[in-house]
Amino acid sequence: MARRTLTVLVLALLWATASQAILVDPYDNILAPDGYYGLLYLNYYQADEFTGPDGDKAADIDLTATVAVVRPLAYFHVGPVPAAFQVIVPFGKVEETDLFDESSSGLGDIIFGPGIFLYTNQDTNTYVSYWFYVFTPTGEWDKDQAINLGQNHWYFEHQLAINQIVGKWVFDMNLNYYHHLEEPDNDWKAPPRFELELSLAYQLTDRLILGLNGGGYWDLDNAEMDGTEVDDTKAKRIQFGPTLGYQITDRFGANLRWTRDLSAANDVKGDDVWLRFSYAF
Repeated sequence: MARRTLTVLVLALLWATASQAILVDPYDNILAPDGYYGLLYLNYYQADEFTGPDGDKAADIDLTATVAVVRPLAYFHVGPVPAAFQVIVPFGKVEETDLFDESSSGLGDIIFGPGIFLYTNQDTNTYVSYWFYVFTPTGEWDKDQAINLGQNHWYFEHQLAINQIVGKWVFDMNLNYYHHLEEPDNDWKAPPRFELELSLAYQLTDRLILGLNGGGYWDLDNAEMDGTEVDDTKAKRIQFGPTLGYQITDRFGANLRWTRDLSAANDVKGDDVWLRFSYAF
């Protein structure tokens, strides 16, 4: 595959590869008591191949992302309606040493996310909420590189989040839709994207939970450059893997998750490891 074509495809995917995608963890979508909470994620992602539009390997790569994410949240009520607000701050390094020999490090794109709970039923342990995430162009960016930690444009995510608890089983699901403004330096506009995130876990003890995580995304159109559609740039990826959580104290917990990219098109394929710490203030 020609380097220019591959660079175009990398532009189409990296906004989701580095520091953005966080699959849902068990209990993520419950209604927490009013108050302040803090989450810290440590992420390592490694991929050794880039796939083409047909899903076959298009190029060998050596891509790694080492990222930390600080995520403070506040739950509160607006009258009788439960609501929340969070800020997501990623920072770290993304590097590709084989094909492009480029790296980017520092601050990523800061995300602001207000949310509102549309339905809560403590008798049936059912919770449904809507979140609106605003991705701001604060991250490290070099217009002459294909590999960047930041994306240099505003984009937005609409999320419908669902939690259902039945006995010791815990089910969480996110339905996400992304849309983008144009990246001004290269006149690149990423396509709209649908994403599904799933978690099914079993509460083994009062403190220990074990489960499976899965998810995927599908671009709904091709990307655009200079206002013109770029053929065969729709991307997709499907991930799956185990998750393990432990409530260390009543306020402090940890969760370890690994997922493998099972299939991809116009995207990288690799392994994703997340370690999350949570604290209730």
